[in-house]
Amino acid sequence: MYRILTQFRCSSFTLYYEGFTFIDESVLSPRAMPNQTRKDTEIVARIHEGDREVLIDLYKQYEAMISNHVLQNSGNEDDAKDVLQDTLVALWQNVRKPHFELTVQLSTYLFAIAKNTWLKQLDKRKRMKGENYITGKEIAESANVGQQMDYSIVRKAMESLQDKCRNILIMFYFDGFDMKTIAAANGLASASVAKAKKHQCLKGLEGIIKQNYSANDFYLNTES
Repeated sequence: MYRILTQFRCSSFTLYYEGFTFIDESVLSPRAMPNQTRKDTEIVARIHEGDREVLIDLYKQYEAMISNHVLQNSGNEDDAKDVLQDTLVALWQNVRKPHFELTVQLSTYLFAIAKNTWLKQLDKRKRMKGENYITGKEIAESANVGQQMDYSIVRKAMESLQDKCRNILIMFYFDGFDMKTIAAANGLASASVAKAKKHQCLKGLEGIIKQNYSANDFYLNTES
């Protein structure tokens, strides 16, 4: 395993490149017919030759396309820049694999990587949002500076859930298991059923907390 860190500078941006493998190639169709242009072929050749300046050209060429996708799907400008850079890094790593073959237009390939990258990031945020709610962090963010939070309320609410719901939430948000594993461990028919059950359990936890506590209940009384 190796790490590469190279800094590219341009008048309007700075691109940091750090080598890593990041792409679920299943989003691309292996049966797609070759349809790349001569320019695409030249770009692939430059990457094979280790010409990292090509990343700057690609950044300029595809910045608008990838940024628009992220901005139109719940992202901001910083998210768009991150996805664009991660996409170019993934392209570099994939093209330099020994048996890489571009079977679609480069723009199609790049968009597939970018879309997959952003979907993974959105999924990660959903997971973190649920975890923050369970641990009380979401409530703590609205607390006044200096106030201490009592997270035992969330633990008590978790104990009020049925065993299966409690297990599903813990396995997903804290242990990091995927839905297929969670389904098997909890006697559920499929990953999609487990996902629906997880959503139901989280809503149930939210209902228990809202029914029994107010926001002020989370603040520890530090007055002597």
